[in-house]
Amino acid sequence: METRRIQGHLLDVERALRGRATGALSAAQRERRNTALNWLREYRKRGRFPHNHTHAGGRVPVFVDEHGTPCAVAYLLQRSGRESLVREIASADNNVYAWELAGDARFSEWLEETGLTLEEAARIQPNYADRLCCTIVKPPSRAWRYVAPLSVGSALVTHVARPEGWARPVLGAINGAFALAHAAFAVDALDKRSMEEAQFSAGANTALAFVSGYVAWSLLRPRPDQPSTSGAGVETPSALKAQRPRLLAPAVAWVGGGVGLQVRLAH
Repeated sequence: METRRIQGHLLDVERALRGRATGALSAAQRERRNTALNWLREYRKRGRFPHNHTHAGGRVPVFVDEHGTPCAVAYLLQRSGRESLVREIASADNNVYAWELAGDARFSEWLEETGLTLEEAARIQPNYADRLCCTIVKPPSRAWRYVAPLSVGSALVTHVARPEGWARPVLGAINGAFALAHAAFAVDALDKRSMEEAQFSAGANTALAFVSGYVAWSLLRPRPDQPSTSGAGVETPSALKAQRPRLLAPAVAWVGGGVGLQVRLAH
C-alpha cells in the first residue's frame, strides 16, 4: 500500500514537471532536466523506497535509510555524481525536507545545473504531513496564453473601429466573455500562488480581465445620446429631435384688438 502511494505521488510529479515550460532554460539545462526526470521514472518503477525506522507510525521523510536506500531527491543527487553531498546531508539531518536545503550552496548549484527549482525538488520529495500526504499542486492552466492575444486584439479593434449599430453589442459580448475567461484563469492561478508561473499568470490575467471588462462595459452600457426609434423602426434625425417642443410657455399678446394671454410651444 505504501509503495503504491509513493509510486503514485512520483508519477504525478513527473507528469507535472514534464509539462512545465522550459523555454527560459539553456539547452544543456533542458537536457540535464530531462535526464533527471528519466532517473525519477527509473526510481519509481524500481519501487524500492526508504523506511523511516526513527519515527514509527508517523510520515516523516528520510533522506537515506539504515539500509542505504535513498529518497527520490537523494537518488537524483547520487545519479548525477553528488554522492558525497548526499552523505553530508544525511549525516547532518536525515529527516530534512528538500525546501530546508535552500541555504546549501552545493544543493542550489545542483538545482541550477539540472534545470530544477527548489519548489520542484520539494514536490519530488513526498509530503508526509498527516492530511497532505499525497497532495500534488498542479501548474496553472496555460490556455490563457492563447486567449490573451485574441482578447487584446479584440480590445484594440474596438478602440480603433469605434463600432456602432449592431456591432456594439456583439463586440461587447465578445469582450465580456474574454473578461470572464481571464477572471477564471486568474482564480485558477491564485490557488497555486506559491509558484512563479502562477504568480505571473494571476497578475497578467487580472489585468486582462479588467481591460476586457472595461471594453465590454463601454460597449454595452446605455448611452444618453443614443437615438430613439419610431414605431416604424426609422431613426429620428438628431436635428429634428433637438427641435421637438419641450414645454408650453404662456405669453402676453395682442389678441382680437386687445391684450390677451397666449400659450405657445417652446423648444
